Amino acid sequence: MKSNRHILITYTAVLAAILFASCVKDELYDTPHPDSGVVVVTADWSDRSSEADIPQAYTLRIGGLEQEASGETNVFNRLLSPGKYTLTAYNKQDQITVTDNTASVNATSAKHINPTPGYLFASVQDISVLVDDTLRVTARMKQLVRRLDIELTATEGDYSRVQSASATLSGVASVADIATGERSAAAQVINAFRQDGNKFTLFFRLLGIVPTEAQTLTVDIIFNNGDTQRIVSDLTEAMRDFNNGTKSIKLTGNLLLPVEAGVTGATITDWNEVESGNGYAN
Repeated sequence: MKSNRHILITYTAVLAAILFASCVKDELYDTPHPDSGVVVVTADWSDRSSEADIPQAYTLRIGGLEQEASGETNVFNRLLSPGKYTLTAYNKQDQITVTDNTASVNATSAKHINPTPGYLFASVQDISVLVDDTLRVTARMKQLVRRLDIELTATEGDYSRVQSASATLSGVASVADIATGERSAAAQVINAFRQDGNKFTLFFRLLGIVPTEAQTLTVDIIFNNGDTQRIVSDLTEAMRDFNNGTKSIKLTGNLLLPVEAGVTGATITDWNEVESGNGYAN
């Protein structure tokens, strides 16, 4: 009897020790995932321009795993082993394809890319995931597409004879590295002017410019009698800082048209950047 009582006391003591050790072990963990880490991402859109809306949806990528996200804050839906990762956040956009960290504007022809893709945002950063921890990260979304407006005012000649006009801009980027911001693969964009009296306006949305290339604007005008005019302008100086901002840029110029049919020599003078007020002659 005494022996049985001794065994019972010993068993109870061992069981209590195990339970106590279990309680202590549980208390050492800060999360329900003691062997993994969780990442919570908050998207910051404060650097966007007034023309660009916050995307309804965007993509989060960590360690080759992707998920669709919306709203401001999202929990990455996979537990991650401890270690270093790259967190990429970007929005899928019309006429732009993103593969890994490379964004490419869709082509419309062998020479031209889409002149008005949607606004692309991206954020790329390195993160460190710890076991038994929740990492909270802010993804500051950088706007990679910028709007360029062009307005020409006919100050000479008969603008009512213009049937149509278009502009081709060369030296624009068709590819951007969303991590570094580097632009490459020079291409052209083309768009048609809208005419309202003596005003001719159009706009482009550009992934950027290739800094090593010249930015040349070629304006082609067709008159209602079939005559044509081509005007070439060098906009390199006006656009040299284009990749460094998000606010739309508006370039204006005076359009000098032939005073009568059959006369050549149309020109554009007094190019000016409206936002900065930095005028320059062509």
